[in-house]
Amino acid sequence: MDVAGTYDDMMAVYEGREGAAVVFQPRIKHWHDVNLSAGTLPERYQGMYLDEIYRDLGVTPREVWGLGGPASEFAGYLALQAREGDDVEVWVKRTHGLFYETEPHDFLITEYRTPKGTIQQVQRLTEHGTSLYNAEYYLKDLRDIEVYKHILQERSYQWDRLRFEWGRKRFGGVIPLRVQLQRSPLLWLMVGTMGFQRTVTMLWRHPEEMAELLRLLEADHYKQIEACGGKAAVELSFGDNMHQDMCPPPYFKRYVIPFYRRAMPKIHGQGMYATSHWDGFVKQLLPLVGETGLDGLECVTPLPQGDVTPEEMRAGMDGMFLRDGIPAVMFCPWMSLEDLEGHVRRMLDLFPPRLILGVSDLLPANADIERIRLVSEIVREFNESR
Repeated sequence: MDVAGTYDDMMAVYEGREGAAVVFQPRIKHWHDVNLSAGTLPERYQGMYLDEIYRDLGVTPREVWGLGGPASEFAGYLALQAREGDDVEVWVKRTHGLFYETEPHDFLITEYRTPKGTIQQVQRLTEHGTSLYNAEYYLKDLRDIEVYKHILQERSYQWDRLRFEWGRKRFGGVIPLRVQLQRSPLLWLMVGTMGFQRTVTMLWRHPEEMAELLRLLEADHYKQIEACGGKAAVELSFGDNMHQDMCPPPYFKRYVIPFYRRAMPKIHGQGMYATSHWDGFVKQLLPLVGETGLDGLECVTPLPQGDVTPEEMRAGMDGMFLRDGIPAVMFCPWMSLEDLEGHVRRMLDLFPPRLILGVSDLLPANADIERIRLVSEIVREFNESR
């Protein structure tokens, strides 16, 4: 695939213009980072940087804008720099093993120390050290919430100029810049700072305190959006990890839709587009997504990995653009090439001109990377036939 005209083709998707070529922009960073760490990169790609692998595969680069990151030379998407208040200290410690473990693992412990008290998060590094997941969340009770409220009130954001310039010089003419924002407030709590079970319990037991916390989280989003004002960003992406089992329709209607309806005018007023990351089961939520005002969805995952058909995705999104759409399992060796090819052609029939094709959610570490090349060839033939 020739990526020379990718920037204009992606802008055509954002704008809903007819006739633009389909862009194939898969996320392969996870595959690359795990195999690089494990020493299992295919011989063809050994010694290559991630952007060189993209070039070799003939597909549009992604997750390459920022310099630096765990086990990788690239950080992923451009993120804002959070500046904590003068009376907030952040302490980070990496340790091997915790007192309750019979088999020690690597952990990252982060503490916020403030005049209101201290909150702590413990994250466990995955096997190859390429990602993290929570073993302990910051917010455990009302006292922690009071500390966190102080942190949020004092926090500000600024544009990461150095990483922006680094990425602009390398990819500014190829891919429009997207900036990664925090999850929407409810998902920020469920996935990021409080955990699902505790969030649901606290909403029931302490509705007033949680309502105030959600208002502060929303105000924090407005700080993030304002920090992007006047900058070169085209897309602001909320990393929601939306799943109907965490956020069922009643929660979605009460907490998510109102937030987005208030946030969208601020984003659109800056001339930018907004997307949300929907990589879970979403069949019950797709009929509601149009009420959010979002411009597009990322990583909606069809059957057999997700719970929706491509036709249901198109009907639910109704005019929104889709990024991704190929179930990640179809890139694994045990799935037939015929199924992969048939699904890709189905997506190409349904979604253009509102499609940036990719992997939902990301390329697995044990995937056959050459299947990316196969999809690239199918997309190239499709574009040439139009």
